Amino acid sequence: MVALVLVALVLLASLVIWRRSVGIAGAREMREIGQTRLQLEGDRARLARDIRAASSREKLVPIAEQRLGMRVPSDGQMIILERRPGGAATP
Repeated sequence: MVALVLVALVLLASLVIWRRSVGIAGAREMREIGQTRLQLEGDRARLARDIRAASSREKLVPIAEQRLGMRVPSDGQMIILERRPGGAATP
């Protein structure tokens, strides 16, 4: 009877140790995922900043002038269209 109780205690202790090991491994994995998430959010913010910088007027105008042969029109060459409430535009 004593041997059976001792075997049960050893099995119970082994189960508790195994369960804690699984919990520690899970916590480690969650910490790594959190760090990866923070890194990805930083990359996302950096990429959004790069996109805003690359699509700014001071970057696009020289590229359009050089590669596409376009130019910024003078004020006399621009026509501003006003939008009516019905959706039709007038010159």
